[in-house]
Amino acid sequence: MTDLPADGQLIEAVPTAYSGTTFRSRLEADWARTLDTQSIRWQYEPEQITLPSGVHYLPDFWLPEIGTWLEVKGPATPRKEKAVELGKARACRCDGPCACAWPGGEMVLLGWVAERTHGDINVARSRSGYASWAAAHGPSAYFALCPWCGLSQWITLRRPWKCRACRRGLESEELYQPHDRVLHFGSGSGWSPADTVAIRREIADQMAEAEAADSEDLRWEDLYEE
Repeated sequence: MTDLPADGQLIEAVPTAYSGTTFRSRLEADWARTLDTQSIRWQYEPEQITLPSGVHYLPDFWLPEIGTWLEVKGPATPRKEKAVELGKARACRCDGPCACAWPGGEMVLLGWVAERTHGDINVARSRSGYASWAAAHGPSAYFALCPWCGLSQWITLRRPWKCRACRRGLESEELYQPHDRVLHFGSGSGWSPADTVAIRREIADQMAEAEAADSEDLRWEDLYEE
């Protein structure tokens, strides 16, 4: 893989250390940093997969909470056949309602270099701007934040639209594509980690209040029966 510096000239990939992990390139490290801004857990090159064709494939990232593989592609590594094959192999094949561990099966996402806008021209950058991505197989991938469990994630428009973690409905939520420019690349984000933590805390408080109310109702029912 190669990196793309600010002047747009291709250079060899530079191994980069981030968060205790040495990545093969700065672009991979920047994607890890981007995932961290969204509190998305990641594992770097966790396993080598044997594809149906017999070819061995080592995806860059596995996102265990949302059942998603992320393959980072620099400007000089356009080939995506392995990612496409993995996407086809891991997609949902249920005859009836989806019974997969994640709605729609495991997703395979392609992560590109970031985009910045200069006038009316989009210029690819490796270390700043907005995250750019695409589904390796199937419908387009949209970025979303689940209001129920607080997890940021990518989903497709294959109905029903559900959170890949808690399976609650997302049909009334905002969904974003790369051109919407809501996911800052490398540092900063449309939603900060603090926002995500606050949402999770609020949800936990609401659940605790609901459980307390249910317990109180049961207590009064018991007293009434007595």
